[in-house]
Amino acid sequence: MLRAIPLALATLGLLGATGVAAQGDPQGLNYRLGIGLDHSDNMARRPVAVPDTALTPSLGFAWVHEGASGEFEAAGNLAYRHYLRGRFDDEWLGQVGASGRWVIAPERLSWAFQAVLTDQPLNPFSVDAPDNRQRAEVILTGPTLALRPSPTTRLVGELRYLHTGADRSADFDGRRMGAAVRGLYELDALRTLSAELEGLEVDFRAASTASDYRRGNGFLRFTRRGPSSDLNLDAGYSRVRFERVMPGEAEEESLPFLRFRLAYRFSDLGQFEVDASRGFGDSAEDLLEGAPDPRDYALPVARLAFRNTPLSGDLFEQTGGRLGLSRRDESLYLRLDGQWRRQEYLRASGLDQTVRGLYVSASRQVRATFSLAAQAGAEWRRYEAVDRNDRDTRLALIGQWQTSRRSGLSLELSRGERQSSQAAQAYTDHRVLLAFTLVR
Repeated sequence: MLRAIPLALATLGLLGATGVAAQGDPQGLNYRLGIGLDHSDNMARRPVAVPDTALTPSLGFAWVHEGASGEFEAAGNLAYRHYLRGRFDDEWLGQVGASGRWVIAPERLSWAFQAVLTDQPLNPFSVDAPDNRQRAEVILTGPTLALRPSPTTRLVGELRYLHTGADRSADFDGRRMGAAVRGLYELDALRTLSAELEGLEVDFRAASTASDYRRGNGFLRFTRRGPSSDLNLDAGYSRVRFERVMPGEAEEESLPFLRFRLAYRFSDLGQFEVDASRGFGDSAEDLLEGAPDPRDYALPVARLAFRNTPLSGDLFEQTGGRLGLSRRDESLYLRLDGQWRRQEYLRASGLDQTVRGLYVSASRQVRATFSLAAQAGAEWRRYEAVDRNDRDTRLALIGQWQTSRRSGLSLELSRGERQSSQAAQAYTDHRVLLAFTLVR
């Protein structure tokens, strides 16, 4: 299954691109083909440096299509890394996300699809390095039935099947069956109030490492979509019941939960975002939420972020929030993100952690054919069970030259560092990346 997902997503994108081209849809498919030479003085990111150089052909793409048959989108990056000194095995790396809604009966019945394919650390306590990666995937699909008893009310029923899989983390492999009933009332043209019930049954293939469970959510939701702001507020209660319980463990866990999200566009050029949440979470939900977004494809410099959640079949209680501020005009792009998150696992308490992060990206169009970009990020992580503290930092400077209307050359200089209370986890990594790119 893991090897089939990239081919399936690529085929979906090509078929969709053909249809879009035939209809003259301006959204369509965008992609860039690149070849890069990446040299690091510490490719493995270890206390004792292991230098190497990688030759890396790559593909980045974004596809968006909206029509009478539904809405579909996909985005991601695929790369093959050939290590010239042979100190590491050559590898494929991928971060791909896709989602869609097929309309079967207009305003009545549709079929939803969402998938993510990503590379994740095998050992969550170690650094991201060629010898610490594995492929993981999440696939979600199922029908949605909508009824409209009156002009201001809707009843929605959903059935969902979810598959999770990883190359080597067996306790992540499993399947889930979910159902939801939602009643929505339109207060006016901008505001909607809803009452929602969700149920989920989770079965893992490796019963010896993760307990199957049933999870239920009940909550009220208020949504407002305005010309300058979008607001979403959920408040309710969650309950989890485990099928297998070890001595000293609770058979049931329950928790009130809250989700809040606000996006405010303070001008045509800038936006402010804030998220806050309290409730249960798991790594499958995190992977779906963090899937590549087609709207980020055209950014002049990628958003900087570090990984958060280890691959695990266990649930965790999470409390956290995020702030985002962005501004973009014809010559300048700025992005600032900050986050705080605490995760307390219900069973695998050794993974308990608290994360704080601050990330900045900026790009300046210096001339018509040359731009200069910079990235800076810092993340502080505390592992509660092992009394360990890490601080990861990254600095990068990127020059981009447009050599023709469809080609470009880039040079990236970067420095990564980890300071840790465990000396075996500390490293310093300096890199130089030279790349040539063809753009559609």
